[in-house]
Amino acid sequence: MKVIVAGAGTGGLVAAERLGKLGFEVTVYEKAKSLDQMRYDWHDDVSPSVFKRLGTDIPEGSFPKKNWTFVSPGGAVHGMKEDESAADISVDRRTLNRMLVARAEEEADIVFGATVQAPLVDDGKVVGVLVNGEEKRADLVVDSLGVDSVLRDALAGRFGLPVPDKDEAFVVWRAFVRKNKDAPPAEYSNKVYLKHRGEAGISWVIQDHDPELVDVLIGRVGAMSESERLSAFEALRAENPTVTDEVVRGGIVCRIPVRFPAPRMVAPGYAAVGDSAFMTIPMLGSGIASSMTAGMLLAETIGECISRGRKASEDMFGTAALWKYQVKVFREFGAEHCGVDVMKRGVLAMADEDLDWMLGSDLLTNDEICRLAKGRLLRISAGEALRKVRKAGTRRLGTLLSVNNMLQRCLLAFRKGKNIPRNFHEPTVRGWERRLTRVCRKVKK
Repeated sequence: MKVIVAGAGTGGLVAAERLGKLGFEVTVYEKAKSLDQMRYDWHDDVSPSVFKRLGTDIPEGSFPKKNWTFVSPGGAVHGMKEDESAADISVDRRTLNRMLVARAEEEADIVFGATVQAPLVDDGKVVGVLVNGEEKRADLVVDSLGVDSVLRDALAGRFGLPVPDKDEAFVVWRAFVRKNKDAPPAEYSNKVYLKHRGEAGISWVIQDHDPELVDVLIGRVGAMSESERLSAFEALRAENPTVTDEVVRGGIVCRIPVRFPAPRMVAPGYAAVGDSAFMTIPMLGSGIASSMTAGMLLAETIGECISRGRKASEDMFGTAALWKYQVKVFREFGAEHCGVDVMKRGVLAMADEDLDWMLGSDLLTNDEICRLAKGRLLRISAGEALRKVRKAGTRRLGTLLSVNNMLQRCLLAFRKGKNIPRNFHEPTVRGWERRLTRVCRKVKK
C-alpha cells in the first residue's frame, strides 16, 4: 500500500521513516528545491528525550538552552535559574533536517521541488494529492504542510477539520545578526520581551552562545506589517547596543500556529501532523518535539492495526482507526497544550501594568517561571496561593483573582482535552470538539 507525506516537516519525515519500516511504499513531496533550501536557518529548543525515543543521537552542534530573563512591557525584569541538566537543548534546524531526511531516505522516496496543491477525494475518502499539476494516488495522505496547509483547508468543510482564526497564528521574523563587539557587554544576555512595546506578541535578543552573532526574534499574533517589524527592531537595537542591522542567517518571515491542537486531525485516508494540526506549544511557538512525537505515534497506531491483523486500507486508514492516533496525541501532550493556550490568551489580554507588577515582584517563583519558559501548565499549591494573596495585598487582589480564574480555565481546558473520546463516534466526537473549543476560546453559550 502507498503512503504520501505532503511536506518534509519534522513530523512528516519521522512518519515517513517509521511507515516505510512497516513495509509501506512511502513518498515525501517537498516544495523546496533541495534540502539546503528548506526554510529554517536557525536554532530551535527541543526536549532531548524525543531523540532518545526516536533512537538517535542528539544532532551535532546542539547545546543546552540558556536561562532567560523576561522583560515586561514597562521594563520590569524577572530571571529564571534552571538546572542545565534539566534544560531543553537548542538544535540547529539545518542539521536536524539533514539527519531526519537521511533517516527517511533509507525507507522512503523524497521528491524535492514538488508542490502539493490540493487533495484528491473519491467516494468520501482522501485518495491522494495533486502535485505540480499531476495526480498522485495513495491509501493514506500524511499532511505535514504547516499552519497554512492547502490540504487541511480544502478538506475542512467536508470532514470538519479546523481552520485557524487570524489570532491563532504567530507572524515571526527571526534572524542572526552580526554582533557589535565594540558595544558594552549586555547586562542580561538572553532577554525575552513579553508583549513587547505593549503589542500582542514577543520579541527576544539572545547573545550568550555565539561570540559573533545575536539571535533576534520579533513575533506578533495575527499580523505584523513591515513597518511594525522595523519599528520593533529599532527599539531592540536602542536597548541592546550589541545588535547590528547586518543579517547573517535567517531574516525571513514565517507563520506558526499558536493555539490548541486541532480537535479533528484525521479523516478517511488522511492524518495531519505538526503545524498542520497546530501542535506547537502555544506560549512559545516551539513544535519540533511535538511534531516528531506525533510522527512516531501515527506510525505506532498503524503498526498496532497491522499486529491485530487489519491489513485492508479501510481498516488501517479509516477515521475510526486513525482516531486512535489522535487520542494518543491528546493524552501525551495535546491536552496540556489546550491549557497552555488558555494561559497564552490570558497573558495577551492582561493589562500592561499588571504584567509589569507580576514580573517586577517576587510573586512568581523560580519553578513557575521555569515552567512558563517551557510552555507548561502552572499548578499552584494552597500554601503558595496564600503567599501570593499576602504578597498582592488588597490593592492587587483583583488582579490576582483574575489570574487565578484564568489558571482554573487552563486546568478545565486540560481536563477537557484529556477527556477525548476513546473511540470514534461522530456525534460524541462532535460534542467533545464543541466543548473543548468553547473552553479554549472562552466562547459563551
